[in-house]
Amino acid sequence: MNDRFRVLQRQPRRISITLSYYVHEALLSRSEEEGCSVSNLCAFLLEDALRDQQREVVAAPATLAHPHGANGRVKGRAF
Repeated sequence: MNDRFRVLQRQPRRISITLSYYVHEALLSRSEEEGCSVSNLCAFLLEDALRDQQREVVAAPATLAHPHGANGRVKGRAF
């Protein structure tokens, strides 16, 4: 795989999701309060949730069975 192709793979990706009316209204309200777009707020919230989840997995005792491996660790990834 050449370097240019690897860089292209790291470009931001767009997705579509369906939200309930109430979730959309809550996101819209919060995005207005914070002065950002709903899209940017959603991206931030998802990245933050994934970081929290990763921290919990890394902090979990190694004796617990975990789907990410025997030692309960997830390879480091910058979100």
